[in-house]
Amino acid sequence: MNEQKTRKHSSKLVGSIIFYVIAGLLVFYILLELFIPTTTIKVFQFKPYVVITESMEPVLNVNDMVVVFNPNLDKLEVEDIITFKADINYDGEKEIITHYIYSITEDGNGDRVFRTHRYGSTVQDTWILYDEDILGVYGFKIPQLGMFVNFVKSPFGIATISVNIVIIGIIVYLVKAGKKEQIIKEENKETKQ
Repeated sequence: MNEQKTRKHSSKLVGSIIFYVIAGLLVFYILLELFIPTTTIKVFQFKPYVVITESMEPVLNVNDMVVVFNPNLDKLEVEDIITFKADINYDGEKEIITHYIYSITEDGNGDRVFRTHRYGSTVQDTWILYDEDILGVYGFKIPQLGMFVNFVKSPFGIATISVNIVIIGIIVYLVKAGKKEQIIKEENKETKQ
């Protein structure tokens, strides 16, 4: 009987440790994303992005989530898919895009220059990219997961998740309180006998 309790206690302890490690990593990831998002890929070596335009269809569709990995810029090749920041509207604001590499050259100062293109196009994009503009190299996609991610980021999504967390917390509390009450009743019965 004691051996069974010890095993049960050990498995609960291991489960709790795994839960807290995963929860801690998730909280750390969220904090990085909130306060220093450019560091996330350097720490975790990957980062997800949601495709918001049709420029890479059918390879990458709108609302697909692409997961990119921390790139080794020296190993990037023409036709690799990369995610990068570029001022596509020439309004001073850089946006995040995922396209194919069209060419890799050097400018007059010896700096590496990347040119990109969209799927199915033989014409390079108009913007010029440097090493610091490259965010990651394409790893894989999860089709349509971007709809869920965009929902979670929306005010309605945040409110919905918060309410659900509170409700789940209340249910867990009530279930545990009920179990404790049941245990106390059983102990009282045993004591009376």
